[in-house]
Amino acid sequence: MFLIRNIEEILASMAISITVLVVIVNVVLRYGFGFVVPWSEELSVVCFIWAVYLGISSCYKHKLHMGVDVVVALLPPKAKRPFKLLVSLFLLALNILMAVLSYQYTMLSNKVTPVMGMSYFTINGVLFISFALMALHTVKFIIEDINVLKCSK
Repeated sequence: MFLIRNIEEILASMAISITVLVVIVNVVLRYGFGFVVPWSEELSVVCFIWAVYLGISSCYKHKLHMGVDVVVALLPPKAKRPFKLLVSLFLLALNILMAVLSYQYTMLSNKVTPVMGMSYFTINGVLFISFALMALHTVKFIIEDINVLKCSK
Protein backbone atom coordinates (compact mmCIF):
# COMPACT_ATOMS: atom_id res chain seq x y z
CA MET A 1 0.00 0.00 0.00
CA PHE A 2 2.87 2.39 0.83
CA LEU A 3 4.28 1.80 -2.65
CA ILE A 4 1.03 2.67 -4.40
CA ARG A 5 0.31 5.73 -2.22
CA ASN A 6 3.77 7.15 -2.86
CA ILE A 7 4.47 5.98 -6.41
CA GLU A 8 5.14 9.47 -7.76
CA GLU A 9 7.58 10.32 -5.00
CA ILE A 10 9.40 6.99 -5.29
CA LEU A 11 9.76 7.14 -9.08
CA ALA A 12 10.67 10.84 -9.07
CA SER A 13 13.30 10.21 -6.37
CA MET A 14 14.76 7.36 -8.38
CA ALA A 15 14.82 9.47 -11.55
CA ILE A 16 16.48 12.47 -9.91
CA SER A 17 18.97 10.18 -8.15
CA ILE A 18 19.94 8.61 -11.47
CA THR A 19 20.27 12.09 -12.99
CA VAL A 20 22.58 13.31 -10.23
CA LEU A 21 24.64 10.10 -10.21
CA VAL A 22 25.12 10.06 -13.99
CA VAL A 23 26.09 13.74 -14.11
CA ILE A 24 28.59 13.38 -11.24
CA VAL A 25 30.16 10.27 -12.77
CA ASN A 26 30.41 11.97 -16.15
CA VAL A 27 32.03 15.09 -14.66
CA VAL A 28 34.59 12.99 -12.77
CA LEU A 29 35.34 10.95 -15.87
CA ARG A 30 35.62 14.03 -18.09
CA TYR A 31 37.88 16.11 -15.86
CA GLY A 32 39.68 13.28 -14.11
CA PHE A 33 40.34 10.92 -16.99
CA GLY A 34 39.53 12.85 -20.17
CA PHE A 35 36.82 10.34 -21.04
CA VAL A 36 33.08 10.89 -21.41
CA VAL A 37 30.23 8.45 -21.40
CA PRO A 38 28.38 9.27 -24.62
CA TRP A 39 24.92 8.27 -23.43
CA SER A 40 25.10 10.03 -20.06
CA GLU A 41 23.62 13.33 -21.26
CA GLU A 42 20.61 11.64 -22.85
CA LEU A 43 19.96 9.46 -19.82
CA SER A 44 20.22 12.38 -17.40
CA VAL A 45 17.82 14.49 -19.50
CA VAL A 46 15.28 11.64 -19.73
CA CYS A 47 15.45 10.99 -15.99
CA PHE A 48 15.16 14.71 -15.25
CA ILE A 49 12.03 14.95 -17.43
CA TRP A 50 10.50 12.02 -15.56
CA ALA A 51 11.43 13.54 -12.19
CA VAL A 52 9.84 16.88 -13.11
CA TYR A 53 6.53 15.49 -14.33
CA LEU A 54 6.20 12.98 -11.50
CA GLY A 55 7.10 15.79 -9.09
CA ILE A 56 4.31 17.91 -10.58
CA SER A 57 1.85 15.09 -9.93
CA SER A 58 3.16 14.63 -6.39
CA CYS A 59 2.78 18.33 -5.59
CA TYR A 60 -0.73 18.27 -7.04
CA LYS A 61 -1.61 15.26 -4.88
CA HIS A 62 -0.49 17.11 -1.74
CA LYS A 63 -2.06 20.42 -2.88
CA LEU A 64 1.31 22.17 -2.84
CA HIS A 65 0.85 24.18 -6.04
CA MET A 66 0.28 27.88 -5.73
CA GLY A 67 -3.30 28.99 -6.05
CA VAL A 68 -5.15 32.26 -6.33
CA ASP A 69 -7.54 32.43 -3.41
CA VAL A 70 -8.81 35.97 -3.99
CA VAL A 71 -12.15 34.80 -5.38
CA VAL A 72 -12.58 32.18 -2.65
CA ALA A 73 -11.80 34.75 0.06
CA LEU A 74 -14.54 37.03 -1.25
CA LEU A 75 -17.19 34.31 -1.12
CA PRO A 76 -19.44 33.78 1.90
CA PRO A 77 -18.44 30.76 4.02
CA LYS A 78 -21.32 28.59 2.74
CA ALA A 79 -20.31 29.17 -0.88
CA LYS A 80 -16.60 28.32 -0.49
CA ARG A 81 -16.90 24.54 -0.54
CA PRO A 82 -19.27 24.40 -3.54
CA PHE A 83 -16.96 26.78 -5.39
CA LYS A 84 -13.95 24.54 -4.60
CA LEU A 85 -15.98 21.60 -5.90
CA LEU A 86 -16.61 23.46 -9.17
CA VAL A 87 -12.90 24.23 -9.46
CA SER A 88 -12.11 20.56 -8.86
CA LEU A 89 -14.58 19.52 -11.56
CA PHE A 90 -12.95 21.97 -13.97
CA LEU A 91 -9.49 20.60 -13.05
CA LEU A 92 -10.75 17.05 -13.58
CA ALA A 93 -11.90 17.94 -17.08
CA LEU A 94 -8.61 19.70 -17.77
CA ASN A 95 -6.49 16.80 -16.48
CA ILE A 96 -8.51 14.28 -18.49
CA LEU A 97 -8.13 16.42 -21.60
CA MET A 98 -4.38 16.72 -21.04
CA ALA A 99 -4.11 12.97 -20.40
CA VAL A 100 -5.93 12.21 -23.67
CA LEU A 101 -3.82 14.70 -25.63
CA SER A 102 -0.58 13.45 -24.09
CA TYR A 103 -1.62 9.85 -24.82
CA GLN A 104 -2.19 10.78 -28.47
CA TYR A 105 1.13 12.63 -28.55
CA THR A 106 2.94 9.67 -27.00
CA MET A 107 1.40 7.27 -29.52
CA LEU A 108 2.84 9.42 -32.31
CA SER A 109 6.35 9.11 -30.86
CA ASN A 110 8.21 7.12 -33.48
CA LYS A 111 11.64 8.76 -33.27
CA VAL A 112 14.56 7.51 -31.21
CA THR A 113 17.30 9.38 -29.39
CA PRO A 114 20.54 9.72 -31.36
CA VAL A 115 22.98 8.03 -28.96
CA MET A 116 21.01 5.54 -26.86
CA GLY A 117 18.41 4.74 -29.50
CA MET A 118 15.71 5.10 -26.84
CA SER A 119 12.21 5.58 -28.19
CA TYR A 120 10.58 8.92 -27.53
CA PHE A 121 7.59 6.83 -26.45
CA THR A 122 9.51 6.16 -23.22
CA ILE A 123 10.31 9.82 -22.75
CA ASN A 124 6.86 11.20 -23.62
CA GLY A 125 5.00 8.49 -21.72
CA VAL A 126 5.48 10.37 -18.47
CA LEU A 127 3.15 13.08 -19.76
CA PHE A 128 0.23 10.66 -19.92
CA ILE A 129 1.17 9.05 -16.61
CA SER A 130 1.39 12.34 -14.71
CA PHE A 131 -1.87 13.79 -16.10
CA ALA A 132 -3.70 10.50 -15.50
CA LEU A 133 -2.45 10.46 -11.91
CA MET A 134 -3.52 14.08 -11.44
CA ALA A 135 -6.98 13.18 -12.78
CA LEU A 136 -7.18 10.37 -10.20
CA HIS A 137 -6.12 12.75 -7.43
CA THR A 138 -8.77 15.21 -8.58
CA VAL A 139 -11.43 12.51 -8.30
CA LYS A 140 -10.26 11.98 -4.71
CA PHE A 141 -10.53 15.74 -4.05
CA ILE A 142 -14.06 15.79 -5.50
CA ILE A 143 -15.15 12.88 -3.30
CA GLU A 144 -13.72 14.65 -0.24
CA ASP A 145 -15.52 17.90 -1.14
CA ILE A 146 -18.83 16.07 -1.67
CA ASN A 147 -18.47 14.30 1.68
CA VAL A 148 -17.81 17.62 3.43
CA LEU A 149 -20.84 19.16 1.72
CA LYS A 150 -23.03 16.24 2.82
CA CYS A 151 -21.83 16.51 6.43
CA SER A 152 -22.39 20.26 6.59
CA LYS A 153 -26.08 20.02 5.65
